[in-house]
Amino acid sequence: MFDKIQNKWKEEREKTNLTPMNEAFYGAMRDFLKTKSVRAKEEINPLIKKVLVEKLNRMQFVVDDLLKIRTTKIIQAVLKKEELTVILAREEQNFYERMKMLYDVYLKDVFSPKDIAYTDVDSIVGKLSDAEVEDSIEYVAIRFLEGTKDHFQGVDGNQYGPFEKEDIGILPKDNAVGLVKREIAENIEVTD
Repeated sequence: MFDKIQNKWKEEREKTNLTPMNEAFYGAMRDFLKTKSVRAKEEINPLIKKVLVEKLNRMQFVVDDLLKIRTTKIIQAVLKKEELTVILAREEQNFYERMKMLYDVYLKDVFSPKDIAYTDVDSIVGKLSDAEVEDSIEYVAIRFLEGTKDHFQGVDGNQYGPFEKEDIGILPKDNAVGLVKREIAENIEVTD
């Protein structure tokens, strides 16, 4: 397994684009490193133990560097808005999808009007796809404590506003939380 890890590391260092990776690569790598680590800890011969620890340290360096290289390539693809078509490990695919969502939220916040440019990212991070986001959007009622100058796009893709002071609005919870945190609006309870 170490040869596979080292070969993947060398290949990734030589190429500018991400190379395909088996979906289960990191799981197999974790199991391999754990086995080697246990073996080194249990070794009673000091000379053999020293050799095993040195090998383990070398493997850890290769693994850490491989992760840094691939993570950097994934982030660069997100920043360039490139769709990755190469096969990624499960963990990388999850990371890539989340990074795309976070970057989109960041760009929306940067280019939103100053008085509404906050989205509650904590609730978005756990979601994996646009379809899942749309299916799980919760809406809440809020009362505006001050007006908003422009309209803004909600996490559901709909346009909201502009709002005037004392207006009541039903917005996606993620957007509402941002407005409440910035003291532009307050929660209101809706009763039947």
